[in-house]
Amino acid sequence: MPFRILVADDDENVRKSHKFAIDAASELLKEKLVVEESGDSVDALAKIKSEHFDLIIVDNDFKDKEIHGHLPGVALIQIARREGVNTNTPIVFCSAETFETLKPMVEKFKAVHFPKDGYDIDRAAHLFVELLTKTKE
Repeated sequence: MPFRILVADDDENVRKSHKFAIDAASELLKEKLVVEESGDSVDALAKIKSEHFDLIIVDNDFKDKEIHGHLPGVALIQIARREGVNTNTPIVFCSAETFETLKPMVEKFKAVHFPKDGYDIDRAAHLFVELLTKTKE
């Protein structure tokens, strides 16, 4: 059964970058990786609560404040850890915001920070492989 990955980011170009890294991870793992995308926090929350993923990649600053129920990525991480089917799923927090202010919450809820600035596809691919390999053990 292939690994399932949720990529939750409002920026289509960032989602594409993640998909390039996921393709590279797929080659490294020699496994099929299925990507589910979400462009807003409300949709991401619904998926996190109802669908099992082997890896979740989440942005913090969704530009969907006009949508009722909007949440920042940090809140999505907290909810994922507390309820639903992804309480133990590895989460990568990928944000361009200054990490130092968010670090305590991201670490408290056992997510891994990966900087959006200067996105390194090879480094991201290796991180994804590391996290997916742990879920298989």
